[in-house]
Amino acid sequence: MMDTVQLWFVLTPITLTALGVILAITLRWFSHRERMALIGQGYSLPKKQPRSEQVKTMLAIGLPISLVGLAVTIGLLTLGIGPWLLLGLIPLFAGLALVLTSLVLKPAKEKKEYEEKADILQYVIQDAEEAPMAEQDGEPAVEPEEWVEDEIEEVEEE
Repeated sequence: MMDTVQLWFVLTPITLTALGVILAITLRWFSHRERMALIGQGYSLPKKQPRSEQVKTMLAIGLPISLVGLAVTIGLLTLGIGPWLLLGLIPLFAGLALVLTSLVLKPAKEKKEYEEKADILQYVIQDAEEAPMAEQDGEPAVEPEEWVEDEIEEVEEE
């Protein structure tokens, strides 16, 4: 017959898994009931998060989980290599899976954004090149290098 300690090691993961599944089903059921009640009363359903927000949330959840898993793995390595390392390796790889999923699902930037930034940058460069060359109150034009040095000195004085 199994020893009491061995019985705990067998029943604890089974019990925790069952409780996790029951919790997930219960939360989903309450969410469904809430949505049906809103529809029944004529309210509009709340909008889902945009894709970019879901990706940020996934990244924000995955990083701490993977770091905790790494810390637990390093701590358990002091006991030697054995099956107890799974207590750290499972959250480590679960967190890494969330991080990688968020990177894969990250929406690509549109080319229009790059083109707009390039246009703005070109305008700023042209403005900066033209501004120091203008004569003000009869004084001679200032070379761009001198103008930049003057601006730097003014910032350092403040």
